[in-house]
Amino acid sequence: MKAVALVSGGLDSLLAVRLMEDQGVKVVPLHMVTPFTGVLDPLFLKELKERYSIKGCRLVDIKEAFLPLLRDPPHGFGKHLNPCIDCKILFLGKAREILEEERASFVITGEVIGQRPMSQRKEVLSLIERASGLESLVLRPLSARLLPPSLPEREGLVDRGRLEAIRGRGRKRQLELARAFGWGAFPSPAGGCLLTDPPFSRKLKDLLDHLSPGILPSLRDLELLKVGRHFRLSGGLKLVMGRRKEENEVVRSLATPKDVLLVPQGFPGPSGLLVGKADGEDLVLALSIMARYCKGEGPFVFSYKGEEEGEREVSPLFHQEVERWLVT
Repeated sequence: MKAVALVSGGLDSLLAVRLMEDQGVKVVPLHMVTPFTGVLDPLFLKELKERYSIKGCRLVDIKEAFLPLLRDPPHGFGKHLNPCIDCKILFLGKAREILEEERASFVITGEVIGQRPMSQRKEVLSLIERASGLESLVLRPLSARLLPPSLPEREGLVDRGRLEAIRGRGRKRQLELARAFGWGAFPSPAGGCLLTDPPFSRKLKDLLDHLSPGILPSLRDLELLKVGRHFRLSGGLKLVMGRRKEENEVVRSLATPKDVLLVPQGFPGPSGLLVGKADGEDLVLALSIMARYCKGEGPFVFSYKGEEEGEREVSPLFHQEVERWLVT
């Protein structure tokens, strides 16, 4: 007997896999990667194998498929720009494809009734199953005894009596199970979606507001949202500025020929990107904002590289002026 399992890397999904394996189910783990959740990292797979004995996890890149949900998710957004219901439908729809490839019998998730206000209510879980084409084929081991029996339970493939009846946001029972399985260290509760983070959602909304109607953001633009300070200048121009060495490196690595790359010359300081059509005044404004985050009174010299290349010396902008442009 075989099942595919959605594995986020959080404790709940790891426990769900282990509970099924303890019943003799062969599990094919799937780790879904969107622009805002998941990691395309072999080290993640290594940790799953070495720490939790979860082997053969498949990294499933659905970044491009996720993008339309940022504009018009059929079931709406949560508190911020999180299309949780449609995200779950997308995940399970992809899992259904792999279920067929693997000739598996059902899908496992680590969902817990009442843990997420938008997507983990009984009626919503049922809706998600139907919309993904997996009605009665999704087994949620941590809350199974609180839900109608799934097909594998009804057919005796899984012993329902050995499944859990966990509800709500408490973690007591999950921690008990983890200790029983001998996991001395285990991950924090999964969540991990950047779309539920208020500051990140505000930066994303700013990005979407400055794109033409119906146009989707690029994956590069979404990666930029994850680093640095963001400033929206006149004419829709945006400045992204690193806050520390690692972010400066990311900013530089994400530069394209259409951007203007801004780099300090002869002193440690932030690197920045001007994204959009910039003129000389825009360049001076951006550099003056960056200079405010340099040590000392200035003036400071930055190089710029875009359609034109050169150097500019600027003095820091007043703090009140900097706050005017900051996306918060």
